Amino acid sequence: MIFKGVRRGSIWAALVALLPSLTACAAGEADARTAAQTSGRPGSLENPRVLNCANRNGEFAGEKTASRAAAPDDLVVGPLLIPGLLAWGEARAEQYGSDHKFKVGALVRKGKTVTVSIPAKFHDSAGLLYSEPSRNARTPAEADHSVSFTACSDHDTIFVGGFYVKEPRCVPLEFRVPGEPVVRREVSFFNGAC
Repeated sequence: MIFKGVRRGSIWAALVALLPSLTACAAGEADARTAAQTSGRPGSLENPRVLNCANRNGEFAGEKTASRAAAPDDLVVGPLLIPGLLAWGEARAEQYGSDHKFKVGALVRKGKTVTVSIPAKFHDSAGLLYSEPSRNARTPAEADHSVSFTACSDHDTIFVGGFYVKEPRCVPLEFRVPGEPVVRREVSFFNGAC
């Protein structure tokens, strides 16, 4: 016998003592597998694309000193302002883009973060085009569906981009600001009132 001279009760006591660490190890491996399975591609709901002061796709003259007040047609949620977006319901699509890709910047107030997401049910019909990789999307399903914007710490920050919307429709957008409840707004993309 391998455990010659060791009392049977001692072996069981040692095994019982090891169980919590073995269970924790197995749980850690399971957590790692689950995280890998749910992390998703960048720009997905599980793994929002992260844009910030350092990796955004442009800088603008006067941005550091200019400030923009909200206008009635602007979509404003927390620190985010998307100029004129609320007027798109009555607008003509060709005024804002072509091939179902529509340009509109997003302004985030200095030092603030906001995540914009499109619910999964709408991924085949709408996407976000604020990151460089998403600009090559051939369909809304290939675009980003969640983008986290973090403004520069010393000034309001503009992020260049837009939306990929397959056809005139109303699209729900979800906005997450750290420490605040999720806000859901339905936006008309050239489809009249929602």
